[in-house]
Amino acid sequence: AAATVGACESPAASNAGPYVERVLAGVGLSKGLPWCAAFVYDVGTKALGKAWPLPKTAGCAVLGDFGKTKGILRDAPAVGDVFLIYHPELSRFAHTGFIVGVDGGYRTIEGNTSGAGSREGWLVAARTRTFKPADRFLHWQELVA
Repeated sequence: AAATVGACESPAASNAGPYVERVLAGVGLSKGLPWCAAFVYDVGTKALGKAWPLPKTAGCAVLGDFGKTKGILRDAPAVGDVFLIYHPELSRFAHTGFIVGVDGGYRTIEGNTSGAGSREGWLVAARTRTFKPADRFLHWQELVA
């Protein structure tokens, strides 16, 4: 994930560009769509190949449902988890990325974000986040152990 920090849309705010279109194509979608969950799939499959246990999707709600079904959706984060941010105005999970460290908050790497942490940004960024009680965490490592 760290190797992708700085990859961005072209033009900004378009959900398009060579990097984004490759990531979206990896989950069977074309440019113009949100790509944070597709980013998670792309990084996971680059790291683990066919052993990556999370579904091929660009949907955060799909990741949440999968985690619940498989019993890997947790209330507390740990380094290595995939986080899911719940957006009450949408009544669903609507942003995701990786937790890569703990240092004055949770350090993350996430796609389709902005410097301010938007779920509809334009780049892959390293951020520090705090999480809310409704947010959840996929302990995906339990599926490959």
